[in-house]
Amino acid sequence: MQRALVLTAALAAVSGFALAQENTAEQIAKLQRDVDQLADKLVDERSKLLMDLRVNGKQLDPQEVMREAVYLTGGKLVEAKVANFFILEELKKQVESGQRQAEEFLVTDEDVIEQLGPLKAEFESKNPGIDFWSVVRSQYGLSKETFLEQRRESIQFDRVFFPGAPKDWPEITKEAIKAQTQSDQGPRFLEQLEKATEGVDENGQPKKLPEFWINMMRQFVTKGLRNWSDIRYASHGLPPDVVLRVNDLEWSTQEAFEFVKKGLYVQDLERAMQEVAVREALRQELVAKGAYVSDEDFAARYDQYREPYDSTPFTVEIIATRFKGYPCLEAFRARWRLITSYADLIKDEITDENLQAHADARSAFFADGQVDVSVIPFQGRNKQTGAWEPEGMDRAKERCQEVFARLEKKELTFDQALEQHTEFFANDEKRGLLGMLPLNQLRQQLRESEFTQLLDGFSIAEYLFFEAEVGKTIGPIQGPDGWFIARVNSRSPARRRIDVKVERERELVREDYITYRFLQWAGEVIAKAKFD
Repeated sequence: MQRALVLTAALAAVSGFALAQENTAEQIAKLQRDVDQLADKLVDERSKLLMDLRVNGKQLDPQEVMREAVYLTGGKLVEAKVANFFILEELKKQVESGQRQAEEFLVTDEDVIEQLGPLKAEFESKNPGIDFWSVVRSQYGLSKETFLEQRRESIQFDRVFFPGAPKDWPEITKEAIKAQTQSDQGPRFLEQLEKATEGVDENGQPKKLPEFWINMMRQFVTKGLRNWSDIRYASHGLPPDVVLRVNDLEWSTQEAFEFVKKGLYVQDLERAMQEVAVREALRQELVAKGAYVSDEDFAARYDQYREPYDSTPFTVEIIATRFKGYPCLEAFRARWRLITSYADLIKDEITDENLQAHADARSAFFADGQVDVSVIPFQGRNKQTGAWEPEGMDRAKERCQEVFARLEKKELTFDQALEQHTEFFANDEKRGLLGMLPLNQLRQQLRESEFTQLLDGFSIAEYLFFEAEVGKTIGPIQGPDGWFIARVNSRSPARRRIDVKVERERELVREDYITYRFLQWAGEVIAKAKFD
C-alpha cells in the first residue's frame, strides 16, 4: 500500500511539473508516456493485493480472484479470445486438409497499420491535440499493443472465413450463413452473393461486397460457430486456473490476466476487487442461511430465465451489458446467482399485495414517468480522452465543494454556475442540460447502472427521479467517475396505473421488486462485513 501511495504522489508530481515546464508536442508526448508507465507500475503494485483478499476472515482463492478480475475488467477481451480460438481451429483444418497454405494467413505489421490508418487519421482530424492511444485505453481498456493485436486478429478472421469472392469461402462459412437464414433461403442467398461479385467494377478491379454485407456475414459466422461450439466460463464449472474453454482450447487465468492488465487503470482494478469482495460477502451470508443455490440448480434456473430472451434480438447478454451496465455476461451470471438465491429467502413475501404496493410506489418507473434534471459535473477523468487523472476523484471533489460553497453563499446561481462550467466530456452534447428522461436513461447519463448501484450502495439517479425536491440544488454528489451538483427542474407522473394481475406487468414488477429488495439486503450485509 505504501509503495502504491508513493507512486501516486510521484505520478502527480511528474504531471504537475512537466505540464508547467514543457510545451512542445514532443515533450508533451514524452510526458504522456512517462505518466502511462507510472500508471502501469501502480496497477502492478495494486494487482498484488489480489493474492491476499480476505472477506470476514476467509482468504479467497487468488486464482479465482484473478479470474473474476479478468471478467470484470476485460470481458470484451475474453469474448475476442473466443473468436481467436475459432480462427485457430479453422485455420488448422484448412492447412492440414491442404486447401490452403499457412503463409496465406500471415498478417504483417504493415497490414495492420494500413487498415488502421484511415480510422486514426479521421480521429486526429476531428480531435486535434488529443492522443488517439489514450482514448483507446480509456474507452476500450486496451493498450496500444493489445489494440493492434485485436486489429490483427480481425484481419485474420476475414482471411480465414471470407477469402476472396463468396464462391471461394470455406464450407463452414457457407453453412453458418445458411443456418441464419429461413428454411430454403440459405442457398439462394449465397447464390445472390456470388452473382453480386461476378466481373469487375468501374476501375477494372474484382467486385467486392459492400462492407455492410460483410459485417452482417461476420455476425452470421460468429453466431453459427458459437452455436456449434462448447464454450465454457467460470459459471460452467471451470477450474480456477482457467478463464475460458472453447472446445479443446483453453485460456489460462494467469495468461489472461497478464494480457488484460496491459490496458487497465488502477481504478478499474480496484473496482473489480470491490465487486469480488462484495459478492463473496453476500455468498457467505446466503450459504449461512442455506439459500445459496447449487451449481446444478443455478444452471437450470438460468437456462429457464434466458430462454425467452435469447430467441429475440434482445438477448440476456444485450440486456445485461447495454441496459443493466454489467461489464460482461459472466459478471451478470455471477450476480444473478446471488439474486435468484436471495429470491428464495423472500419467496413468501412475493405476494400480489406486496407487488402491487411496489408497483404503486414506483409507478413513474413502470409507466413512463420522466424527470428533467440539470447537472454540473466535476470529472475525475480527462474530459478530452476519458483517461483517469492522477488523484482525479479527490481533485474533482475539491472543485465541486468550492462551487457548491459559492452557491450556498449565493455568490452565484445554479444557472450561472452551469453556464460558466467547462468540465464536460468532448462528446457531451447536452452539457449538463439532460432534459426530460425516464429513469433508465437518467442512470445512463449519470453513468450509473444496476451493476454500479450495489457497489456504490445507492443510486443518485433514483433519488433524483423519485425523491429530490424540485428546484432545490443538491450536492456535492459522488458519481462513478467524478462529482457533481444537480437540480431537478420538473417531473411528469406515471401515465397509468400498473396492475400486477396482468401477467406481463406482474412479471416486470416481480423482477424489479426482487432486485430492489436484494439491493437493500445487500447493503445491510456489506455494512457488517469485514474486508481485508
